[in-house]
Amino acid sequence: MDNAAYIKWAEASVYNRGNNYRLKKTLEKNEVKLAFVGGSVTKGWDGSGYLEKNYTDHIIEYMKNTYPEKKIESANLSTESANSFIGLSITDKVINDIMPDIVFLEYAVNNECGHDHIISYESLVKRMLSLPSEPCVVLVFLMNKSFYTSQGYMKRIGTHYELASISVADTLKNMLDEGFDWSVYADDVIHPNMWGQRFIADCVICWLKNSACAAADTGYSAADRLYSLDYMNYRSISAVSSDVYYVGFERIECNEYGMFFNSGIRFIMGSKESFVKFEGEFKNLFAAFIHDKTDRFSDAEILIDGEKKAILQGKSIYGWGNVTLRHVFSFEKKGYHCVELRVKDVKKEFTLIEFGIS
Repeated sequence: MDNAAYIKWAEASVYNRGNNYRLKKTLEKNEVKLAFVGGSVTKGWDGSGYLEKNYTDHIIEYMKNTYPEKKIESANLSTESANSFIGLSITDKVINDIMPDIVFLEYAVNNECGHDHIISYESLVKRMLSLPSEPCVVLVFLMNKSFYTSQGYMKRIGTHYELASISVADTLKNMLDEGFDWSVYADDVIHPNMWGQRFIADCVICWLKNSACAAADTGYSAADRLYSLDYMNYRSISAVSSDVYYVGFERIECNEYGMFFNSGIRFIMGSKESFVKFEGEFKNLFAAFIHDKTDRFSDAEILIDGEKKAILQGKSIYGWGNVTLRHVFSFEKKGYHCVELRVKDVKKEFTLIEFGIS
């Protein structure tokens, strides 16, 4: 691919320039904080290891070279297999300490297209837009080799909130239709290699250049909800916090599940009596736990106010010993409730990372 074709494809990825008022205000500052929120691609995993440089590094480098007079800081809030549910949890834990000026959201490959994921994505977008730092929010849409992407509703959310939207997915599909070889972009079915990471960065940089040079929009006010903001106020309750009481479990501290999920409680196999309990006021209940495609982990029952409401499935075709965060149950109105978790098979493992409420 020659340079002219490369530039053409990168420029074509800009699905929506968005309202540039917040970007312009950011570029007036002496210090600019960038936040990257996404899954393994944004973390820099290429399917076999972490790349020396991923697309976030290229964007940071571009910002530093283009604005040498500014102090450019960055935070990568990504983790493997993350979707917008996990994004809400990570955001709740750390975003107030970061207060970014520009946020890049990448979840189109890991998000599903169901109702819950639509709500969690819009809730995350609006939560970012509502931060006191008033960040410019940029949506990045990727796809896998089978052309899967959940960008459909993400595009509509981006348009509704007048956000910059970069569809690497659309551009890649058009390139593949014209004979482009997927192996140039990625060495497996999802994760971009060094060329692919550079291409994602250049797609975003095309938007950055054009939006920074365009006439300034006169103001920005985030619209009211498009679908639902029911999960916007997600609050994480760590399984090792004083709010949670447990019997037949032991506390664990490890880096196996990433820097944002490094504490939890593990079922002591064979325990005759075991449970986890907490009480709180909420409308929506969530749980983060470990799952795997093997039979390693037991299912667990969730009881609310003494009634069984859900099952947390320890076995999943999508699991590989990683954290998954699930919406467990919703009430019509917020109220005070008692939650109890019970492991079903005492001969198997179960690890709880956190509950979440909104």
